[in-house]
Amino acid sequence: MKHSKLIDILQRLSPKERQQLSLFLESPVFNKNQKVIHLFKIINEKITNNQSFSLSKKEISHLIEPQQAYQELRFNNFVSKLLHLVYDYLAYQQFEAEPNWQQEALLKQLFERDASRHLKGVINKWQIIQDKQVQSNAKSHSAYAKLQGFQDRLELSNNNRRYHEYLQQQNDHLDYAYLLEKLRIACDMTSRNTVIQATYHCHLLPEIKAAILQDERYLAQVTLHTYWRCLQMLEKQGEADYYAFKEMLQEHSEHFSREEVRTLYQYALNYSIKKINSGDSIFYEEIFGLYQAMLEKGLLFISGQLSQWSFKNIITTGIRLAAYDWTNEFIQHYQHKLAPEEQFNAVTYNLAALAYAQSDYRTALQHLQNVEFTDTSYHLGAKIIQLKSYYELNEEEAFFSLIEAFRKYIQRNKQISSYRKTANAHFIQLTKELFMLKRKIQLRDPAALKHWRVLQGEMNETSPIANKDWLQSILSGFRRQVL
Repeated sequence: MKHSKLIDILQRLSPKERQQLSLFLESPVFNKNQKVIHLFKIINEKITNNQSFSLSKKEISHLIEPQQAYQELRFNNFVSKLLHLVYDYLAYQQFEAEPNWQQEALLKQLFERDASRHLKGVINKWQIIQDKQVQSNAKSHSAYAKLQGFQDRLELSNNNRRYHEYLQQQNDHLDYAYLLEKLRIACDMTSRNTVIQATYHCHLLPEIKAAILQDERYLAQVTLHTYWRCLQMLEKQGEADYYAFKEMLQEHSEHFSREEVRTLYQYALNYSIKKINSGDSIFYEEIFGLYQAMLEKGLLFISGQLSQWSFKNIITTGIRLAAYDWTNEFIQHYQHKLAPEEQFNAVTYNLAALAYAQSDYRTALQHLQNVEFTDTSYHLGAKIIQLKSYYELNEEEAFFSLIEAFRKYIQRNKQISSYRKTANAHFIQLTKELFMLKRKIQLRDPAALKHWRVLQGEMNETSPIANKDWLQSILSGFRRQVL
């Protein structure tokens, strides 16, 4: 029972939502089955008290119907009924949060019943709601088009067939809604085609672009213009398009829904990451600024929680820019926003990474001491930090012991992709060679120069290599000592 869809969805509701659901179930308008209510109360009590759900179907069935012999089909019907009532509640909750849906549904009913005395008041109320809207995205233009359609319909019902602006406005807002939605989808398709090498094709996009450029009204609309700039950036990958898009996004983000703004910022992040991967390190500043803006706007939080990967990416960026105080404050302030089951791994690893970046190698090792990360990404990253720390501290015994343990871990772990196995295996081998070269230099061994040249060739010819920047910086640092 604990793995059922019913338990899963109820656990995803907040205590307040489950309280409201209880009232929903007790309303005879929605439910008249008292046994379904009893089933909900049994489950809700377990969830509220954070108790493990160990009761079997048969045990719960007996609690609901003490006098009734257990029949699995009958019990499953109760479970199914409650599950669909939860779905109804969620749909109703969404309906309550959408005034445009409410007014549209009400007006449809009033027109159907020819309740003409009520129409003008409801339409005026919807007009007031729309006039207060800050957003001017596809959703808001679509709602405005529907409102103008009802205005037009009211005029016709009053036998008023003179010219009025409602039909024209309905058409114009529908155009805006269509163009905005097509540009939004075009941006999504272009981004996915780049990131995951998909083969999406946005039909009619050339015609849409031509229509937008032919009518100055369209690019005068800030949300449409922002999507236009975004698409230019994604298609051309030019820096001028990136900066123009970023400026518009920062200036007009209040006109988009929260989900849209999050996605648009992600496009800017993806662009900046691609620039860094191409060797343009100045874009670390851009990523840092984008993350700060997203934190300020609360865009990185899903259901109040921060993803461990966003947490790690922000810290990595802060470290790259040597913003150590800011990064430490970020860890302390936002660690509680991580999911409880992710906190230990994320905080421990990132504190170690920060300590290593500040050349506090022993503190980095202390953070990672006796820690076995369950996630392979953390585990690989932690091993690299440990190995680099032992290298910097000249801890020869610990260094070579970890070399062997690291190599065995990579060989035996089936969760690591072949690419990452190869990249990390190359890193291990080259780090080992660097340590041996360092020893030769310290002992003034004449073979050091030859070893350095061999390593330089291997570094250039070997691919892929994890942490290649660090390896190259160490090798370059030996140049004066061997020549």
